[in-house]
Amino acid sequence: MESFKFVVFVTAYDPLSRFDSLLETLRGYQELPGSKDVFVYIDWGHREDKSTTEQLLRANTTFNKLELVVADETWQGFDLTWAHKNKLLEDIRSKSYDFYIYTENDMLFRSEHFLYWYQWKDRLKKLNLEPGFCRFEKYEDKFVPFDNHMEWQLNKPTKKVWGERPYVVHKVLTPLDGVVGFVSLGNPYMGMMILDQDMAETYAASDSSDPVKSFKKVDFRCWPIADRSSLGTAFENVSAGHEHRRVVPIIHSGSSVQIPPYALLEHMDSKYSQQLQVQLNSVLDLS
Repeated sequence: MESFKFVVFVTAYDPLSRFDSLLETLRGYQELPGSKDVFVYIDWGHREDKSTTEQLLRANTTFNKLELVVADETWQGFDLTWAHKNKLLEDIRSKSYDFYIYTENDMLFRSEHFLYWYQWKDRLKKLNLEPGFCRFEKYEDKFVPFDNHMEWQLNKPTKKVWGERPYVVHKVLTPLDGVVGFVSLGNPYMGMMILDQDMAETYAASDSSDPVKSFKKVDFRCWPIADRSSLGTAFENVSAGHEHRRVVPIIHSGSSVQIPPYALLEHMDSKYSQQLQVQLNSVLDLS
């Protein structure tokens, strides 16, 4: 595969408090095929940790460029997730990279994830769709799909997905490369986004790239400002009858189907799974 140019933006509030997750996140991007420029944005309140964090990261990773940026006082609290946008938009306009990535500091995106996304992005574009991922947490030897913790109905609406609102899973049959097809999950949130130049230009010109206007894009989901930072093009130019553009592959697993490991993204925590366990007494398992 040809060598690509990536730029990766990472949000890390109080970076030393969860340094292990931040390091693991960056090591995942280290695997990608090409040169990587990485910019880690930390909050103003922990600006004194910049030098130590930078030294530790540089000693344990290898990138073309690794820079820690202290966001100014404008970006307080969850607004920190938007501190990188001006540079991102400048890079998009100047076509500085092949791929533009934003991620939270505890999402594990590795080479296998990129290869899947790259393999399918152009084929799915022809259908006005894009490759997505399903987040999970490791909890008690289970892979818990905490964002999409439902038994999705493929042949009828799934009831009460967003409050009382049902959700219709859209299906695309693509019997290629071992993939049965692609389906749209009720919640397209990934904790990150990845864009090629075409997608990036669409994003830069859209309301999805605006911290205020993006609220209308998520509509009844009411995603908070931190979540809206990773919208990408999921809600841009959506086809009639669809709620978003992100789909995940499914493969045969015995008499049923499942999402393959390369389309699962690990959230390196278990707090949401623990909450589900308390609420429901049991949790779904993707493994």
